[in-house]
Amino acid sequence: MNSSKDQFLGKLEKLRKEYIADFPIRIQSLEKTWLSYGDNNQEEILQVFMRQAHSLKGSGATYGFAKVSKLASQLYSIIDNLQVAHNLPGEHEKEQISLLLNQLKNSNLDEEFKFESPVISPSDNPERLHENVTLLLVMENKNDASDLIQQLQHYGYNISVIHSSETLEDTVKSLNPFAIVTDTLLQYPQTTDDQKANKENLTPIIYLSETDDISTRLQAVRMGCTNFLIKPVQTPDLVEMLDTINHKRHEEPNRIMIIEDTKSLALFYEVTLQSKGMNTCIVNDPMLALEQLSIFNPELILMDMYMPGCNGQELAAVIRQHEAYVSIPIVYLSSELDTKKQLIALSQGGDDFLTKPIKPEHLIRAVEARTARYRNLRALMVRDSLTGLYNHTKTKELLEQDLYRCARNNTNLVFVMLDIDKFKTVNDTYGHPVGDKVIKSLARILKQRLRKSDTIGRYGGEEFAIVLYDTDINNAVKVINEIREHFSLLSHNAGDIEFNVTFSSGLAAYPYFDTVAELNEAADKALYQAKESGRNCVVVAELTVE
Repeated sequence: MNSSKDQFLGKLEKLRKEYIADFPIRIQSLEKTWLSYGDNNQEEILQVFMRQAHSLKGSGATYGFAKVSKLASQLYSIIDNLQVAHNLPGEHEKEQISLLLNQLKNSNLDEEFKFESPVISPSDNPERLHENVTLLLVMENKNDASDLIQQLQHYGYNISVIHSSETLEDTVKSLNPFAIVTDTLLQYPQTTDDQKANKENLTPIIYLSETDDISTRLQAVRMGCTNFLIKPVQTPDLVEMLDTINHKRHEEPNRIMIIEDTKSLALFYEVTLQSKGMNTCIVNDPMLALEQLSIFNPELILMDMYMPGCNGQELAAVIRQHEAYVSIPIVYLSSELDTKKQLIALSQGGDDFLTKPIKPEHLIRAVEARTARYRNLRALMVRDSLTGLYNHTKTKELLEQDLYRCARNNTNLVFVMLDIDKFKTVNDTYGHPVGDKVIKSLARILKQRLRKSDTIGRYGGEEFAIVLYDTDINNAVKVINEIREHFSLLSHNAGDIEFNVTFSSGLAAYPYFDTVAELNEAADKALYQAKESGRNCVVVAELTVE
C-alpha cells in the first residue's frame, strides 16, 4: 500500500472515531427534538426531526454503521408516511418512535462497524507532476534521434535519449519523464495487470511505426504504448500528442463546493475528493452559499437535499437565478430514495442525483466526469477552437483583471501583440490546412515557453496577444525574442516541401500605458512598426510627448 493511500485511510479512520465520539450527542439531540413534540409548532418540530433522522441515515451508512442507518431510516419513514397522508403521529407511531430511539441509544458502534476499504489510488503530490517536462527518446538510430531532437527542443522540452531499451527501467526511475517516444517495440515493465488497472500512473508511450496494420498496433498496445504515429512523423502531429499529455498533467485541480449541514459527512466527502488532488470548500450553512460561491468560484456543487433554513432544491433554484452560476453543475447527494422526489429536485435546477451512502471511488469518478464536461463546455465559450488559446474577448477580460491586480499590488505588466509574417503567402502557396498547422505550431511554442501564469490568446487570424503579469519590459523583450528565434527555426511541412515562418511583435508596458485601450493601441502601433522595419523583430511602444 502506498503512503498516499495510507494517509487517506488514516484520515477516514480519524473521521470514523470522531463520528463514534459524537454519536451520543446526535442521539440526544434527536431524542430532545422528539420530546419537544406536543409543544407549539408541531409541524416545524416534525420537520426538524425528519431532517435529523435523514442526516443520521446518510452519515451512518457512509461511515459503515448499517444498523444505525436502518433505524434512522425507519424513524424518517414513519413521519414521512404520516405527512403524505396528512396525519399526525398517533399512539402507535409514538410507541414505534420511542422504541427506535431506545435502540439507537443502545447501539454499540464498535461492534456493528462494517466499512469496505476504498479501492481508489490517491494521487501522489500533484504539484510534483507539474514540474517535470523531461521527454525520453528511445531510438536505436542516432541520426533519427538527432533530427527529432532538433525540432522538439524549440518547444521547450528537456530531452534525454537512450539508444537501447536495456537501460530503460533505470532511466525512467531516475528521470521520471512525462512521456516516452520510441520507434522500438520495447517490453517496458509497466504492463502488469495492476498497473494497467490504474492507467493514470503509467508513463505514456508514443510509438513511431514503419507500418500501419492491426498486428503492429495490437503488439504496441500489449507493450504498453498509449499512442501510435506512422513514419515519417510530422513534428506538429507528435507535438500535438505531447501537448495533450502535458495538458492533462498541468490541469488545475477541480474546485468542488460541498453544501452539507452534517459536518461529519462534509468532511468525509472533502477527504475523499482531496485524496485525488481536488480543491474543496465546505458550506455547512446553506444561507451562506451565495457568499461562498462568489469567493470560491466552484466547478461543481455537491449539495444535500435536506438542510436547515432551506432545502437543496430551494437553494438550487436561488443559485440558478444568478447568470454567473447558471452553468455550474449541481449534484444532489442524499439518502432520499423516492424517485418522484428526486425528479422534483432535479427539475428545480439540479443536474444529477447521487444516493448516500456512496463509495469514495464512485464519488470521485462521478465528480471527475461532471467537472470534465463542465470544463469542456466552458472552453467552447472562452477558447479558440483551433489553438485552444483564449479567444479575443476572454483575453481582453483577463488583461483588465491583471491591470486591477497591478494597481493593487504595485507591480508591472507587459502586453504583447504578435503577428505571423507573410501569412497570406503561406495560405496561398500551401493551402489553408497547412496555414492552420503553422498557427497551431506557434500556439504550442507559446504555451510551452511561457509561464503558467501568463495569459495567451488568439486575437484573430494569425494574430496573437499575450499578457505577461509581474514582468518588466526588458525581461519581456528577452522572452519574446527567444520565442521568435525558436519559432523561426521550426520546419513546417507541405507534403515533401519544408519551409520556415517568422513573426513580428509589438510590446506595451504598464504603467506607461494604464488602460486596456491604451495598451492595445500602443502594442498594435509597435507591431506595425516591426512590420515596417523588415519583420521578424520585436518593437517596444514608447510614450510620445504631446
